Amino acid sequence: MPAVIDHDARRTALAEIAADLVATGGAEAATVRAVAAAAGFSTKAVTHYFPDKRALMLLTYRHAALTSQARTDASQPEDRGDLAALFHALLPTDRKVERDWRVWFSFWGLAIADPEFAAEQRERMRGFVLQIEAVIAADPAFAHRTAADRPAIAGALFAALVGIVTQAIFDPDSWPPSRQTEAVDAAIALQRSP
Repeated sequence: MPAVIDHDARRTALAEIAADLVATGGAEAATVRAVAAAAGFSTKAVTHYFPDKRALMLLTYRHAALTSQARTDASQPEDRGDLAALFHALLPTDRKVERDWRVWFSFWGLAIADPEFAAEQRERMRGFVLQIEAVIAADPAFAHRTAADRPAIAGALFAALVGIVTQAIFDPDSWPPSRQTEAVDAAIALQRSP
């Protein structure tokens, strides 16, 4: 009797391997052959899940985005929103979070020239800005801000987060976790003021 294979679990495991390869070597490092070698599979086994590198990169990006989404969802208390917790959950202060940001940054290069990847990038960014807006609406510290204020606040905070993370990824000596947290907290405090 043949072994039962959990295809979703295998696809996720391969996306994890690809994400690690992208984080350390850029998008060029995550070839079907490299993922197969790292997984201990044949390239044929990997192409069962990813027919080409493009499909591999798209799933790797989506996997990193879903991992980040799970992280931000888990950061929120059940009874209210906590904007600081949302942003702290996304600071690259541990290996997994940093890896997901590196995947996202690598995906930018692909999204520049590929309309499908660009649309994916745009939708993920818009989705996160909407999540920020929802947390603002539920965060008691922002109760005095109107619904009309939320899109501008969310956009500004998203831009601040990307700037902080970019500096932290590429200049980690100057941006230790304490500085990242201070910078995010300052950006939130600035937006909290009417």
